[in-house]
Amino acid sequence: MSFILDALPTTKEFFRDFWNKRPFVVRGMISKEIMGGLIDKDHLAGLSMEEEVESRLVRKGRKPNDWKCDYGPFQEKDFAELGEEDWSLLVQNTDKHHDETAELLKCFNFTPRWLLDDIMVSFSSKGGTVGAHIDSYHVFLVQGKGQRRWKVANEPVKNEDYINDISLKILKDSFEGEDITVTEGDVIYIPPQFAHQGVSLKPSLTYSVGFLGPSLSDMLTQFGQYIEENHPKIPRYLGQNLTESAVPFHVTQNHIDDLKFFMTEIFDQDYFNKWLTHYFCCPIQIYEDDYEDDTSVNVVNIIAESTMVIKRPAIKMFFTPLKASQTYCVSAGKLSFNLDFSDLFIVNMMAKETPFSAKIFINHAEILENLLEQNILSRCET
Repeated sequence: MSFILDALPTTKEFFRDFWNKRPFVVRGMISKEIMGGLIDKDHLAGLSMEEEVESRLVRKGRKPNDWKCDYGPFQEKDFAELGEEDWSLLVQNTDKHHDETAELLKCFNFTPRWLLDDIMVSFSSKGGTVGAHIDSYHVFLVQGKGQRRWKVANEPVKNEDYINDISLKILKDSFEGEDITVTEGDVIYIPPQFAHQGVSLKPSLTYSVGFLGPSLSDMLTQFGQYIEENHPKIPRYLGQNLTESAVPFHVTQNHIDDLKFFMTEIFDQDYFNKWLTHYFCCPIQIYEDDYEDDTSVNVVNIIAESTMVIKRPAIKMFFTPLKASQTYCVSAGKLSFNLDFSDLFIVNMMAKETPFSAKIFINHAEILENLLEQNILSRCET
C-alpha cells in the first residue's frame, strides 16, 4: 500500500490499517478556508512572548553537539538575532489560545478527541528543523504556508540512541524511511515511535495535532487524589477475609488477591467513570483575558429567545455510562454533570461545534448557565 493515499481513510480503515501501525500522507486534506484562518507566523511569535505560553526556539548546529534550544517567553530582540536560516519556533497549546486554529480539530473527528493533547504550531526558517526524533504520541502534521521535506520511518524504532550532551532528543543514527515534500493543506499521520525529520525548504508553518495517551502512574495518582478530595468516606481495607495464616509476617497469595480486589473493586463503581470524564476533559490554564465571563446572562431569556450558542472547539468533551440505567456522566472542560439517555442529544449538538439553539436546555437551565459561565459555550454574534 502506498505511503501517499488518494483520500483520507474511513474511520474503520484508519483504526484497522493505520492507527499505531503505519504512517500515511493525504494531499490537500485541509481546505483553503480552514487553512486561511490558522495562526500566522507574526501572531505565533507574539504568543511566544506571553508568560503563560510554553514555547521553544531551536537552532540547528553545524555539528551534532552544536544544537541549541531556548525556552520562552521571548522578546523581539531574540527574533532579531536569529538570522534567515536554520531555526524553528515551536509553541504548545496554540488551540487553547487561538480559536481559529482550534477549528482545525474538526478535520480530525475520525480520531478519539478525548485523547487530544494539543495543537503545537511551529514556524521554521529555510533549513529549520528540530532534528530526527521519535514521539510517544500520535501526530498529524498539517503543512501550512511554505514547503517542507519530511523523512518518515517505515517501522517503529525499538532501540533509540540519541546525540549526547545536548538538550534535545535527536537520534544519533539515520533511519530507513519514505521521503516526501509537502505543501499547504497536506497532512502526514505518524504513529508513536516512528522516527521522522522535517526540514523547511522555504519559510513554513506546521500545525501538529497530537494525541497522547496517559501514563498508568499519572492515572493512578490523579484517581487517588480525586477519591481523597471527593469521596473521603470510602472505607479503608479492614482485612475482612484474613485467616490465621496472616500472622505474624506471612502474606499469602490469598491475602494478595484480597488486597487486589480491595484496590480494583472501585474501578467498577461510578467513582471511576465520573473521574475519567473529568481527567480527560479538564483543560490547562487558558488566558483569562481571551474570553469575557458570561456571568450576567439571564439563561431563562436565552432559552426563551432560542439564542444561538456554540461550543468552543478547544474544549474537550467526554461522556460515559453510569451504573444507574440510562444515566450518563458528561464532562466538558472543568464542568461535569449527569444526563439521562433521553437528553444525550444535548451532547450531540455541542459536539458538532456549530451554532445551535439554547432552547434544547429548556429542562436544564442550570447546566446551560454553568456552561456559559465557564466559557464552554458562547453566544453567537448576530
